[in-house]
Amino acid sequence: MKNIAIIENNIIATNTIREKLTRSLMEKGYTVTVLTTGSAADLEQAKQKGFSVIDVKGSTQHPADIYRYMRNLRKALKTVKADACLTFTIRPAIWGNMVTRRLKIPTITNITGIGPLFARNNIAYRGARTLYKFVLQQTAMIFFQNYDDMNIFLEKGFVKPEHAARIPGSGIDHEFYKPMPRRQTDGKFVFLFISRLVKDKGIIEYVEAARMVRKFHPEITCRVLGPVWTQNLKDNTVTREEIDLWVKEGIIEYPGETKDVRPFIAEADCIVLPSYREGTSNVLLEASAMERTSITCDTTGCKEIVEHNVTGMLCKVQDATDLAAKMENMLKLPEEKRIQMGVAARKKVVKEFDKQVVIDAYLQAIQKILKKR
Repeated sequence: MKNIAIIENNIIATNTIREKLTRSLMEKGYTVTVLTTGSAADLEQAKQKGFSVIDVKGSTQHPADIYRYMRNLRKALKTVKADACLTFTIRPAIWGNMVTRRLKIPTITNITGIGPLFARNNIAYRGARTLYKFVLQQTAMIFFQNYDDMNIFLEKGFVKPEHAARIPGSGIDHEFYKPMPRRQTDGKFVFLFISRLVKDKGIIEYVEAARMVRKFHPEITCRVLGPVWTQNLKDNTVTREEIDLWVKEGIIEYPGETKDVRPFIAEADCIVLPSYREGTSNVLLEASAMERTSITCDTTGCKEIVEHNVTGMLCKVQDATDLAAKMENMLKLPEEKRIQMGVAARKKVVKEFDKQVVIDAYLQAIQKILKKR
């Protein structure tokens, strides 16, 4: 029996988008331990699901925090006697890979998206670019969620071609995310934004567009769902005070965050995610699988899921005016047309983003690297 360690930024991912992958590894006979952090309730939820979890805490950009985080990872990896390790998102990919490299644990890293990694030039992102090039050189396998990100890393020499592969994001469990009857009862048209509340997900543009559209259509509902997120750099975060002001102004409704987005998607007519860039957007996959049309940006990680005027609409990046225009266009569509777009959206993601494809890729990669040990 082999031991697999999974390093996650937050246990929420294990409870949601990577639950099926984690469970599939266990069903194949691997002993799986998740090294992560999160709220007490979310950590307990993972344990109730039958997952073994070690809270290694989180990390800021402060050197002392990074040192503690890496020390916690090292201790946990030695405790579980990991034969292989999986890492997800930027902090685990960098600091986790540095630790597994020293411990000589073969690692599979998932580049879940690069965000503003190459667009910003502050010290944090300059450091991340340098570290990525160092830590990924000896990584056993690097999975990318889209070809754009993979090609950038290959062109810059961050990864070796024989160690890089594209998978369809985190995939979608289309039996879990399946069509549900619309639950809204008051007849209002509902736009729904779902995401961690950080600026590069397009929350500012969504609120501004909602303000524009509601000026002429005050009867519509513009809803925001997702957690206030403090793990990003301060210039990328949105505060609870800002959200409360938008609610008070009457622009949005904010029910908070949820462990199950399906009832909220079922209540919506259209999902809006004006993200600047994604690996592969899970929100868009979930909405599409539930036969909801979406508006998103014509950008990496979003345009691969939403086909303009077929399964949804694409708008310009960081352009609230263009987003408002697309929301206006969506409002004007006959309901029958929106339903047709939703049906087409589900057919597309079932065909192109099946979660089993992702799980099979991991199982094959793990078997391959374990044979070399």
